[in-house]
Amino acid sequence: MTGDIGPDLLRQLFGDPNENGVYLVGVVEFSDDASEDQLSYVGNTQMGTLESVATRLGYERRDIKIAEPYREPGRGVLPDGTELAVTSTTVPGSASWHRSSREPTPEERLRWAGHPVAPPPPPEPVPVGPNMETARPRIEEHQGEVFYTKTGKPFTYRTNHYTLVIVESRRNVQWHEIRSALEAWPIAGPSEIPRCPERSGRYVYGIVSDERIRQKDW
Repeated sequence: MTGDIGPDLLRQLFGDPNENGVYLVGVVEFSDDASEDQLSYVGNTQMGTLESVATRLGYERRDIKIAEPYREPGRGVLPDGTELAVTSTTVPGSASWHRSSREPTPEERLRWAGHPVAPPPPPEPVPVGPNMETARPRIEEHQGEVFYTKTGKPFTYRTNHYTLVIVESRRNVQWHEIRSALEAWPIAGPSEIPRCPERSGRYVYGIVSDERIRQKDW
């Protein structure tokens, strides 16, 4: 059995203690659907984790004194007076029998010690996907600008309530043809746009595939 471990080693291994001088050494995860009988196994897992940590520190499993078994958090006291704790948390959607012990995360250790925890970074924006509600305002915003067919032919268009008018050819492109292309996305070219003639499809594809319209949403 080892002697006094020392606070420097304890902090190196487990981070700072809480305001009562107790070190967080483990977290037991279990199902949020666990029954009362299954919860007793959570307590057993906490006690087993405390004993395992004691052996990591050079003690025998029997050397750690479990304080108030089956209370949350599970706590144990080493012969030198060092207090250790194992908390528990639920895992939604896991099997009712699920339980496992793991190391605390850095954030969990900081919260345990009462230190501030930086907020998580904002989630990456989720692409909205191809739809007319998103595409039509963008198409209207960029009318008059130069777009290109898949073969590289430049064209411009004007919009009105009913159609897009291709300036160079004076051809009308129907809004429902734009919708068909969006609903079929991803597509490799104008020939894959359903219910859209080839003479319109070349322009439709040039518009809906342009990054000014897509903006990484599809």
